[in-house]
Amino acid sequence: MEPPHSYLREPSASVVHHVDYLSARSDQALCGVAIQNATALAETASADALCPDCEAQLVIYHLEWWRSRALAVTAELEALRVKYPELVQSAGTESADVPVAEDEQDQVAESAPTEATTFLDRARRELAELCSQFDRAVPFFRLNKTMQDFSDKLNDNERAVLAREIGSGSSLIRWATTEVESLGLSVTNNRVQENSDMMWQDWLQESQQVPSKTKRRFGRSR
Repeated sequence: MEPPHSYLREPSASVVHHVDYLSARSDQALCGVAIQNATALAETASADALCPDCEAQLVIYHLEWWRSRALAVTAELEALRVKYPELVQSAGTESADVPVAEDEQDQVAESAPTEATTFLDRARRELAELCSQFDRAVPFFRLNKTMQDFSDKLNDNERAVLAREIGSGSSLIRWATTEVESLGLSVTNNRVQENSDMMWQDWLQESQQVPSKTKRRFGRSR
């Protein structure tokens, strides 16, 4: 639904005016120009030129028209509420009893933080918080300090459980380094990698050395 429009055409005028919708005067156009011997039109032809001053005033007319429509609808709703109060009360009760949709429950469940069940899970949270402070690389001394602080919070029994979760072939700092790299970051001044490289080079050098042959002496038995 749109605001209704009506037009006025004077015999000698070159443009078609809008009716004065705001003041409802029949002797002037919407733009304020006095009109004499005008012909009322329900619609205009495609060749008709509309008065630009009248067109500029249409915004005010449209606002007033929609405002009056809104006030009328509001008054009608208030009258219905007074006439049928039991329907209003029933609608309010039904809206309060509507269960939460399953997808909303799923979203709440996904947004709720999961409880850490193992010591490694708790360590991962510490790592995630640390990694969020850096863009590409985590300094080794910060990583080492974070894991050391985490270990210090545990008692001897908890450290033993943590060691079993990590495995006998690794350590907490070595595990943490691998976790950081799995998140797409690197560890600067990685002492773990440096130690591993040194041990690997030492092993290669030892394996490439040719053992010297022992010389046997043959002599007469005494």
